[in-house]
Amino acid sequence: MKIFHMGDWHIGKLVNGFYMTEEQEYMLEELFKAIEEEKPDVLVIAGDLYDRSIPPVQAVELLNKTLEKIVIDLKTPIIAIAGNHDSNERLDFASSLLRRSGLYIIGNLKRNTEKIVLEDEFGKVNFYPIPFADVPIVRDLYGDENIKTPNDAMRKIIDEINKDLNKEERNIAIAHGYVTKIREGNFEELVESDSEKPISIGGTDFIDGKLFENFNYTALGHLHGPQKVGNERIRYSGSLMKYSFSEVNQKKGINIINLDSEGNIDVRFYRLKGKRDFRIIEGYLENIIRDSTKDNLNKEDYIKVILKDKGEILDPMAKIRTVYPNVMELVREERLNKQGSERKIADIKEKSTLTLFKDFYKDIIGEDCSSEELEIIANILDKAKEEEY
Repeated sequence: MKIFHMGDWHIGKLVNGFYMTEEQEYMLEELFKAIEEEKPDVLVIAGDLYDRSIPPVQAVELLNKTLEKIVIDLKTPIIAIAGNHDSNERLDFASSLLRRSGLYIIGNLKRNTEKIVLEDEFGKVNFYPIPFADVPIVRDLYGDENIKTPNDAMRKIIDEINKDLNKEERNIAIAHGYVTKIREGNFEELVESDSEKPISIGGTDFIDGKLFENFNYTALGHLHGPQKVGNERIRYSGSLMKYSFSEVNQKKGINIINLDSEGNIDVRFYRLKGKRDFRIIEGYLENIIRDSTKDNLNKEDYIKVILKDKGEILDPMAKIRTVYPNVMELVREERLNKQGSERKIADIKEKSTLTLFKDFYKDIIGEDCSSEELEIIANILDKAKEEEY
């Protein structure tokens, strides 16, 4: 069986004031071409079809058109789950009716995960879709007060699946979250992006990849960079396209999994190229404008400019947009150096939530947060933590 694995489409995404719908439509047209060329048996979408729980009208229309094209015109079944950006209930609407056409959308987590069975020339392939659900929802669903973290929640879900899992058959898991290798309390850091919405606060969102060891392949969503987790059988496909300048060096596309009769897999990456790229340009304003005539890349790309100029400059954004119309960000190098804004994700994870708020406040306001304000925030965080657990 040939499986297309994708995730994190984020249809309706708004990046720095620019709607990505046109670029997303272009990328999805490229997906159609890939389906026509490769002829997969199924397309798996591992969550975050939309970018928000209530998507704009244009996003709904684009997703509807895309799903219809793939399922009806290209005759390719789709199995999709809700991610942490999606509205579980909205995605789940009419899901039973849609199954008849080959569109399997699983929005709400159920106590007993219902497998979706597809067949190839070698027999059954069982797909276990696990839509994203917050920890309190999983805890209430199973009536288990010991479920306090995403790892606890996923362990409970997988334990229930394993009760009926037939290891003699081929089994595929589909999940959405931060899945990594955890050993003796330490975790393997994966490539993260600024465009990813944290699943929980305080570094407790990690899920142990060992939970998926009984599956022939696990298709993951949430992290926007294509990567594997420990071994070839647990993978992120990455997002549909670049959604931040932290992703400038990432390739976007499709994981193509060929599953043989014994359940062995062969994985290759099929790259999708967008209409516009995300790029970072650094230099002095005069040189950037002058050298734009020598820039052989697409002038319509989405650009972040890091200016080396010091002192006041009259409307630099307007001047740069005369040569690069899709400039999204403009920052001054001296400000970056002064504030130390280029922090590593690992450094951020080591700080408490309150410390992160203090840093954020100073970056935005330009001065330290008062003790009274800190006390208010600390009380809010304590109450939020009590409600979570």
